[in-house]
Amino acid sequence: MPELLSDSAVIGELDSLPGWTLNGTSLSRTWTLKGFNGAVQLANVVAWIANQAKHHPDVSIHDYNQVTVTTTTHDAGGVTDKDVDLARRISTTLGENA
Repeated sequence: MPELLSDSAVIGELDSLPGWTLNGTSLSRTWTLKGFNGAVQLANVVAWIANQAKHHPDVSIHDYNQVTVTTTTHDAGGVTDKDVDLARRISTTLGENA
């Protein structure tokens, strides 16, 4: 089982993950796109990345043009390196890393 990260360790990782936040026992990020098609395309990109990482977040399309990704490692009870890695992969793919 992956090791649970401390809140301070997660916050340190978030310095290099703009837009991602620690919400209790998960990492999350919301994007606002120009329309519904853009939101669906982003959700599909996130799904592809998650399948490659073998770590699957919750992905929500809401308000027609927003996508929220929430990731946690359920069997560890919170955020692990798997969640940080997934957030990093998503951000890198989208060209967002600092």
